[in-house]
Amino acid sequence: MKKIGEILKDKEIERLIDWELHPFDAVTRYLEWGTNWSRGLNHAKSCNEESAYFKINAMSNPARLMLVRQSHKNYEVVSEVEAPQDLIDASVKHFACKNRACGITDDLRRWLKTEASRRA
Repeated sequence: MKKIGEILKDKEIERLIDWELHPFDAVTRYLEWGTNWSRGLNHAKSCNEESAYFKINAMSNPARLMLVRQSHKNYEVVSEVEAPQDLIDASVKHFACKNRACGITDDLRRWLKTEASRRA
């Protein structure tokens, strides 16, 4: 488990982070991208596009925040991310999530961005 500031020392990962990307939208963007253009959805423009985004594994006890990197071809867990458990649990409750692809709330996103800005 790493702090967000430590993870963002990797400039490539920092560049790839899409702070607003929900895990379900990532599936649509990268795994169903061939049909989404017709529905006006935010789809991958090429097979080389990739993003890093946050998700919560709500099947863990306690639930765990993860940073993942995904493209059309690959999916990689970059790291478990250290964050206040109450914010993680609030996200699980907000999304009524019981799986490994739970989104994060605005409160947790704000906390992560604040911590990321302190790394300098």
